[in-house]
Amino acid sequence: QRLGINEDQLAVLLGPKDFEISDLQKEIVALNSQKEYEKAAEKIRRLEQLVEPTDKITQQFILRSKALAYFPRNYPASRDLLLQALSLTLPDFDFDHISNYLLGIEEVKILNQLANSYSEAGDRRFAIHIYRQLFEDPQQLLNTEAKVSLIIMLSYNYSRLLGLERRYEEEIEIATIGQQACIQYNKCRLLGGLLLNIAYAQHGLGQDDECKANLIDSYYANHLMKNYKSCDVVKEYAKEIFGNNFKL
Repeated sequence: QRLGINEDQLAVLLGPKDFEISDLQKEIVALNSQKEYEKAAEKIRRLEQLVEPTDKITQQFILRSKALAYFPRNYPASRDLLLQALSLTLPDFDFDHISNYLLGIEEVKILNQLANSYSEAGDRRFAIHIYRQLFEDPQQLLNTEAKVSLIIMLSYNYSRLLGLERRYEEEIEIATIGQQACIQYNKCRLLGGLLLNIAYAQHGLGQDDECKANLIDSYYANHLMKNYKSCDVVKEYAKEIFGNNFKL
């Protein structure tokens, strides 16, 4: 991962145990994303029984997954697990010099969860501090297909926080990085959200014609991906700022 090589091309599953570990990881990610935390916790406990203590990357995955499944709203407890996970491979990690590290995919995901944890607990500016450093050279995150998905996720989360801080020009800049990656690499799951972030910033800057165009695109991007809850969010926001005369 640190060399920018797609590790999926190098991984060899050697037997039933390795296949079960791989399948469990996929199931845990899916369950956490669906907020099925109790089911995810059951899978995590099974995974813990299979993984060797010396397998630091999978141990990181377990701790990161526990942080979400066990403590979805307890941000201090979640953060403790995430910091423990990060220390497995980066024991002397410095949050003020993140761009100095060659980060693996699991480490970037941990940092994203940490940033979300700080943001949800009210420390939005420290969350932005984390994201800003990850984006000091965003191209370094685009070495593998897996990291393309990361840059899109990070762009969405980072730009949303910038918008909440009314840093609209920066919000557009960061969201556009994610938008371009969605298009270039055919990764469309978060495209609707990124377009909404851009529209939000454009409204803050008084660019309402551009805002309306991106709201329409955001709505239909979400609709095509069957993100119907996100469609409702776009509709409510459009109604809030433009009234009932603006139809999606």
